[in-house]
Amino acid sequence: MPKNRPENQPGFETQLASGMKRLTGAGRSVLLAVSGGRDSMALLHGVVHLRQSLEIQELVVAHLNHGLRGEFGQRDAELVSVACDALNVHVVILDCKAGELAKLSRGSLEEAARNARYEYLQTLAQQRGLPLIATAHHASDQAETVLHNILRGTGLRGLKGIPERRRLNGSVELIRPMLTIKADVIADYVQWRGIAFTCDETNADNDFTRNRIRHQLIPLLQDDFNVRIADSLVRLAEQSQELLEGLDALADEVLAMATLERNLNVCRLDVMKLQSHAEPVIRHALTVLWIRQDWPRRDLSRNHLRRLTSMLTDGVQSAIDLPGGVRAELRGNLLILQKVPLPR
Repeated sequence: MPKNRPENQPGFETQLASGMKRLTGAGRSVLLAVSGGRDSMALLHGVVHLRQSLEIQELVVAHLNHGLRGEFGQRDAELVSVACDALNVHVVILDCKAGELAKLSRGSLEEAARNARYEYLQTLAQQRGLPLIATAHHASDQAETVLHNILRGTGLRGLKGIPERRRLNGSVELIRPMLTIKADVIADYVQWRGIAFTCDETNADNDFTRNRIRHQLIPLLQDDFNVRIADSLVRLAEQSQELLEGLDALADEVLAMATLERNLNVCRLDVMKLQSHAEPVIRHALTVLWIRQDWPRRDLSRNHLRRLTSMLTDGVQSAIDLPGGVRAELRGNLLILQKVPLPR
């Protein structure tokens, strides 16, 4: 039986319900990503208790054992399986062979594990016809991500941190209904309901950058600079997201007016239509275009975009080679962006 409810309960379920309703709508089917840790177990129990009011049609739990933690990984899988049986929720567990992920990591085991997890979730969702995948990322994860992006050097998109929703393909979307819920609210809920969970010992390993941010940098910032630094970072992410939505809408209008032709490899744009806007707007529109084209975005720096917009406004250069094998060429009032094959 649940223990006495803390004063801020049912805060978690109220906030979770708000996030789920905003992101799922009624009558949808959902795949829950559950690792066995505190946050994902709170998501599992919360969604099960709210399932009727949320009008969730089908609910499936997915758990991936990366094969990196031996008997501890098996322990996590067993906990998730037992909890799902008790809650009468179908669970699918996939075990990676020991050492398999390490071979594919190419130096970053953390990134390889994350990629394997999302690939598994996406494949399972498609196989079962589930349009939504829900993960248990919360406000602390958001604060850490924004700070991590700042440390690496980021633009406005990095300041928005973890997106609340992200389309993985034409039929599957990733949602994060707990993204604004604070860690202490989750902890109170887990204690109140008496939810069993596991602790991943790798979360204390400071060889991982995110763990150093969580255990060293954020506590330092809280103690020496701003006790509410995490809240400030979350607000920054929300404000950046709102601003980006406005800029993206403006970019859509610019591109709709300026695009003369567009396919997978070539875009032809009306230069005069682009020039009718300020340079920062042009740069943002071109960034949005790069994302739509699925051209390599990571290596396209602010300096590259400045060179490209300068070519449009001053006409000194007539062609620029950009990262990812994209060539920009100015022909009178025509800007041609073409993806050319990279030499082997």
